[in-house]
Amino acid sequence: MAADLHLVLNNRNKYNLVYEGRVHNLRHTNFEDKQWVCQRVRSGCRGTVYTNLEVNTVLRSTPHSETCTADESVLYRIEKRNTLKRRAGEETKTVPQIYGEECSSASTSLETAGQFPTYKKVKAAMYRSRAKRFPPTASNTPAAGNSSSEKSKAAINTT
Repeated sequence: MAADLHLVLNNRNKYNLVYEGRVHNLRHTNFEDKQWVCQRVRSGCRGTVYTNLEVNTVLRSTPHSETCTADESVLYRIEKRNTLKRRAGEETKTVPQIYGEECSSASTSLETAGQFPTYKKVKAAMYRSRAKRFPPTASNTPAAGNSSSEKSKAAINTT
């Protein structure tokens, strides 16, 4: 893969292409190439990138709009978010502990300290990934008798 082409997983377990500091979504896969459109297409950017099927070379590209600025730290933030989600799903530590460990390891270098995603931005994703891998216990499920409808039925039957 080329040095400036990076594939990263997004929130929906699909791949995004990070190229020249911009995030692109896969739009079409043709017989000879793939078309990636800029993620800021809703704000008026019409930038597209065409790669080969292996996504290791750029065949051609169209220019981005003037309002679509490149962000060189976007790849770092996406990778750290994916790391936090993976650790939250695999480890039994609390989410704030995992975030604190990753944040302290990232703040050792000054150029990456300001680019680390905030806790507010990754908190929901971390808890969601934990909920997928660790289902609720038997005491919290409706089959265990803790549903509110069963309690209301019992209250009606006693009156």
